[in-house]
Parts: sequence; C-alpha cells; structure tokens
Amino acid sequence: MALFGKKKGPEAEDAPGEASNGKEAKSEAFKPSPDKAAKWFANARVVHEATNYAYAMQSWLSGLRQEPTSMSGLEGFFRSCAAFLGEGGNRKDVRDITKDFSSRSDVDKYAAALLAWGLEPEDATAAVRATEAAGRLKMPEPVFWLGDRAMGKVLKEKKPRKELLIKLVEVFTSVGAFDKAVEAGEAAVRLDPSDGKLAAEVRNLAAQATMSRGGYEATGQAGGFRQNVKDLDRQRQLEDAEKIVKTEETIDRLIRESEARYRERPDDLAMVTVYVKRLLERGRPEDESLAKDILKKTYESSKQFRFREMLGDVRLRQAARKLGEYRAAAQAAPGNEKAQAMYREAQRQFLTLEADEYRLRVENYPTDLTWKFELGKRLFELGQHDEAISLFQKSQEDAKRRVESLFYIGRAFQAQNWTDEAIHSFRQALEHHRLPNDEVGMDIRYGLMCALQAKGESERDLASAEEADKIASSIAIQQINYKDIRARRDAIKKVVVELKRGGA
Repeated sequence: MALFGKKKGPEAEDAPGEASNGKEAKSEAFKPSPDKAAKWFANARVVHEATNYAYAMQSWLSGLRQEPTSMSGLEGFFRSCAAFLGEGGNRKDVRDITKDFSSRSDVDKYAAALLAWGLEPEDATAAVRATEAAGRLKMPEPVFWLGDRAMGKVLKEKKPRKELLIKLVEVFTSVGAFDKAVEAGEAAVRLDPSDGKLAAEVRNLAAQATMSRGGYEATGQAGGFRQNVKDLDRQRQLEDAEKIVKTEETIDRLIRESEARYRERPDDLAMVTVYVKRLLERGRPEDESLAKDILKKTYESSKQFRFREMLGDVRLRQAARKLGEYRAAAQAAPGNEKAQAMYREAQRQFLTLEADEYRLRVENYPTDLTWKFELGKRLFELGQHDEAISLFQKSQEDAKRRVESLFYIGRAFQAQNWTDEAIHSFRQALEHHRLPNDEVGMDIRYGLMCALQAKGESERDLASAEEADKIASSIAIQQINYKDIRARRDAIKKVVVELKRGGA
C-alpha cells in the first residue's frame, strides 16, 4: 500500500523540495510551508475520526514534511499510529510508505524515523533514532518530546543499553537541552559506574546546565552576565518566579507582568503556559475560570494536546475541591444516610471525570504506560474490570508499574470470580516484588490469601485452603490488626477443618 501517491491528500501537495521530475533539487534548501502543513493536518484529523488510521498516518507525515517543528502534528501522528496498531493494522501494509519520499533529505529521514518508531512503539532503538533525526534538524521541542519518551523506552529494557543513553546525551546537548542530557547521562553512569570518563563528562554537563539556566555563558562579552538580566526589574522577576514561597504581593506582581506579555503575544505558547501557571498558583476562583478559558482557546487554535491536558488538570482540581466538601459533610454527620449517599455519588462522579480525562491522555500519549495504569485504576474502582485488566496488562510492561499492575490484575480477576487467574496474578506480583514483608508485599499476600480461600471454599480444595491458612498466620504474626485478618484467619481455619473431616 503506497500511501504517498501523487493524487492523495489536500490538493495533492508536493513533498518538500520536490522538482518537476519527482526528484529533490539537491541544491535547494528546505523551506517550511505552514499553510500546506495545516491542510495536511486538517485532513489527518478528519480521516482519523473516520477511523482510516493508515491514511491519517500518511497525512500527519505529509504535514510534518512541510512543517517538521509542529508538535500538534507529531502528537497526532503517534495517536493515529496507536489507533492503527490497536485495531490490528498490518505493519507490512504501511512500512513501505516512505518509499514514495522524493529524497533522503533530513526532513524525509525524520519522517521515516517517526514511522519506524510509530510501528514499533516499544523499540528503544527506533525511539532513539527518531530523536536523533529530530536533532539533525535542530528542533528543540520535538527533541525534548521524543527524547524524554525514548529514554523511558531504553530504561524499560530488561538490559538497558548504555550506548543508547549516550546517543540521547549527545542529541539533547545538540539542542541545548542540558538538563535532559544530564538525566540521560546519569542513567548511563548508573549502568556502568566504572566509566570514570563518562562520569566526568556528565559532571561537566551538569555545570553547563547550571550556567545555561543562570546565563553565565555571556560573561566576558559586551555586557557580560548582565546581558541576560538587562535591569533590576527583570532580575527581580526572575528571582520572584524562582521562589518556592511567594508573598501575595509577589504573586500579584508576577501575574500582572505575565498578563501584559500575554496580551502582547497571545499566540506565544510559552507565554500562555507561564501566564496560566501564575493564575493557578494564585488559585482564586476567577483565576481558575480565566485559566480554563485561555487553555481552551489555546488548545483549539494550536491543536497541541498539552493545553487540553492542562485544562483537564484544572477541572480535576476544581472537582477534587468539591468532593472534599462532600467528604467533610459526611464525616460531620456519620449517621446521616443522605450525606453518606451524596458523598458516595460525588466519589463516583469524580472517578468518572478522572477516567474521562485519563482516557484522553492514553489516546494522545499512546506510548506512556503511566497513563494506562492510572486509567486502569479508575476503571477498576468504577467496576469496569475487563477494560481495567486490559490496561494493566499493558502497563505491567513498565518495570516501575509492574508489581502494582499485576496486583490490580489479580484484584480485578478476583472481583469477577476468576479465581485461578487471580491466584496466578498475585503470585506473579509477589515474584517481581520480592519484599513480601513490606506494606505492598503484605497487600499482595492478603490478595493471594483471599483468592486461595475462595478456591478452597468453592472447589473444596484443601491444598488451597491450607496455603491460605499459612499466609493468614504469617500476616497475623507480622501485624495482628491488619484489615480483617483476625476474622479471615478464623474463617479459613474453619474451612480447613471441614475439608479435612470431609476427606477423612
């Protein structure tokens, strides 16, 4: 399936630098075309909504070849890739779409690298190559976005590769993202503490990051360090913005200053972010309402999902505050069933809102397993166990979430009376946790105990009941007041006695 055919897409726009004979004019420098890109991106959104994900992938890439710095195009491409793979799309049908690229320019290489990673989202090597391709085009924001995710893929490998982390150090450094370069470098040093040369280079990078933040690089030039801090007012702004605890007067001043700059440049996305951050920091009801309006407007105009994500955070913040009011009312009147019922309903509505917000993030950050885990937790609490299990089965691929994911899989199976599956999942969680006596380990052992108890009772299985009895005894010895362990232990012993008598 050649998706980059001449007649497809908005007005069959040519690829960047394409000459009349279909070959790139090598001597002609690449010139971005935001107008052409916008048409491709609009087309991508339409066909994505129509579930034609393969063509949407083509359209996103075509737009990115016209405007490679576009973050909305980048995020949209990976969203369509995830949908394509989620629907069981055949990778072979789209692997060759880059064959129709008219050149092997850096822009085309960037598009090809994105496609390679998009089709193999867990491939750490493909992730690093995509980041390097963005680095060759000197695009800081795409490098940061891709590189941050690529680093997660590398560190998630069973045996993380030091050489991939070093490549990320290099590409982060090339665009001035020294903090991320240090992060990748420190991870590489942890993999190989014996590499003294690397450790020294990372220390130098850390110093470089500090100087970049402080503006020391200009020292010795005309104006020296003060070239970056032109006057005392600007110095004060920087100092005020960095304070962890700000006075009310300071916050008000920062808001006035960021509002003035926002009104001058309402399309400056960095300025939007700063202004919204300041409003939310002060946190008055009118500040939150204004922040929501600005975020909604910016998301609609820029199509960058991070602004929709920030809008969702404000909505959750407001909903959490309302939930707190219902909680306080319920705690103040423990015997008032109406107050308790209202609190339970408020909890359910808050969980539903969280699930809706997190579902959007799963769709827009398809390679970020943390959001799959968080969505799974909310769906579990809402009783949507099948979908929760599916999400946890994916999030367990993240080493940081593996134990928790397996634990929740066990709980979800148990809630549906899939006892054998629950037992298997709890055992897997214990195997990976390896610290059975800490709080997490005790929760897992308790879950396994309950599942074994259920198997013993329902299937008259003495071996399961006896294992449950041993776990109950070990938990009681460790913490006698843990949950309902006293009652559980008595009930399990009763089952063991009955099964032994029956067997006799």
